[in-house]
Order: sequence, then C-alpha cells, then structure tokens
Amino acid sequence: MYSTNLKDERFVVDCISVWEKGRVIQFTVDTGAMFTCCNFSVLGKSLQKKDFISNEMKLLGGFIKGEPVIFYKCRLKQFTIGNIDMGTQNIWVTFDERVTDTVLGMDILQQVIFTANPYDKRIYFCKDADDYNNHFELKTVA
Repeated sequence: MYSTNLKDERFVVDCISVWEKGRVIQFTVDTGAMFTCCNFSVLGKSLQKKDFISNEMKLLGGFIKGEPVIFYKCRLKQFTIGNIDMGTQNIWVTFDERVTDTVLGMDILQQVIFTANPYDKRIYFCKDADDYNNHFELKTVA
C-alpha cells in the first residue's frame, strides 16, 4: 500500500517512470482524465519528436484553454506508483511546451484500488484485494 496527502488542493504521487533511465516524477491524480500524460521533458531531455512520429497519436483537449494537443504513445519499461510496481505501461507524451502538467489518468488508475479518505485528507493506493484487505484501515481523525 502507498498513500499521499492533499497538497495545494491536489493529490500528487511520486511515480518511478523508466524510459531509458529511471526518474521519479510527480503525477497529479486526475480521475477525470482518461489517459496518463506528460511533457516529454519529464522523461528525458534527449527524447525527440521524430522518434515518436510512427507511434499512435491522439489529440487531447483540456490542457491549453480547450485547444487540442498532440500526444504520442510512449511505452515505459516500468511504471511505479509509490511502491506499487505496475510493470510496463503506456503513457502519452507531448512535445508542446505549453503543457506542463503531469497527469495520472484512469488508464493506469483503473489497474489499482485507490481510496480517498476525507478524515486524514490522504489517498491510498493498493495493488490488489490482498493488499487492500491486509494493509488498509480507514482511520478517522478525532
């Protein structure tokens, strides 16, 4: 199990993302986002748009005043939410410099159990039912 607290009205989680090298990247939990997305630069400055041109592409809105932004599918060797290893995962990267948010969307979130606790203002992530049953306990603040 892994948990994080509310900070500046957002739940931000440390994730290990391995493209060529491992990096710890802070992703904002967004249950309204269908896809996990970020700017290429958070994975590594050496990534180049030409290396992604043949990858699947999506136009996604909501990042820049409703204007669609081009994102490319990027297969990570490993993606870890806190201490929960999610294995190989696809995320979506953009080369549009206007996009600065790193978003953990439902494509990855639907693979884990997550619970927001309003009493302690934390969000908890569990790998599976065993992890949840053995480690999660709803605690209320007096």
